[in-house]
Amino acid sequence: MGLQVVAILCDWGAGQLGGSAGVAGWYHWALHYKHLAWIAAKHQALIPANGMQAWLGTGQHAYAHRLEWWVPFAEQVRQAVEALPLDEKTLFLTGDHSWAGVILPRLARRVGRLGVIWIDAHLDLHNPATSPSGNLHGMPLAMATGLNTQRYHPLPQATWDLWQAQVDPVLAPADLLFVGVRSYEPPEMEIVQAHQIPCFTAQRLHQQGIEEALEAARALAERCDALYVSFDVDVWDPSFARGTTSPAAGGLSIAHTRAFLAEVLLWPQTRFVEVTEINPLLDQANQTGLYAYGTIRPFIDGEVGAVGLE
Repeated sequence: MGLQVVAILCDWGAGQLGGSAGVAGWYHWALHYKHLAWIAAKHQALIPANGMQAWLGTGQHAYAHRLEWWVPFAEQVRQAVEALPLDEKTLFLTGDHSWAGVILPRLARRVGRLGVIWIDAHLDLHNPATSPSGNLHGMPLAMATGLNTQRYHPLPQATWDLWQAQVDPVLAPADLLFVGVRSYEPPEMEIVQAHQIPCFTAQRLHQQGIEEALEAARALAERCDALYVSFDVDVWDPSFARGTTSPAAGGLSIAHTRAFLAEVLLWPQTRFVEVTEINPLLDQANQTGLYAYGTIRPFIDGEVGAVGLE
């Protein structure tokens, strides 16, 4: 099975710009190391025509920042996902995590039962009326599942209507698995508990190791037609991985994540991998991007032992 790379160079869902540069950084590392599997892959880049303009001013939606810009580009992303060949594995490089809210429903409609392993410091189950930040990168799983209809604070009807138009509730809670979580708000955890979604917090992994999480991932793979592994680099501890927009203390180590993913990335069901939220503007020498590149490289190469990078 060959590899296709979809680079979404747009970071409008984040709290600050820089994620697009994190996506572009992958091409620097791959070409610097003369990574043949990467060079041989099929590449597609999605870039909004007015990328910087959306960052100027406050936008029309105080509780869903840049939503008026995000929506038209989301349609472009949907069309690209619809057109992807499914006979090749796919690496998505996204400028922020909001784009998973577009990608996941489209893939789920095409592949059958889609299991999602969400490796992230956050649950990302907010909607504009529960989010404390108003940043869309905290809302993708609410878009893809439709589970969050709560209203914790008043919201203009125009914002709610535009948000609701983006919700595509295809993903089932039974097909979700959280790994590395440690930063969330009550409305998000209420959803996780109500639907009994397996959630391996960072603290639990520190105390008990990764084997139980691996067992849950194996069970998910066995009951699904395909797996989507979404890797947000803020799952790492910011003491060494500073290049991300939403850091949270108490995160996982590189050893934790690589031990978990070394097996998961090579399963035949793992057909889709996403890497997101790398922001080199907040880093030194794009170290976080380099760590992520080395961590995901077995998926690109299709074998263990091909890393050899930091």
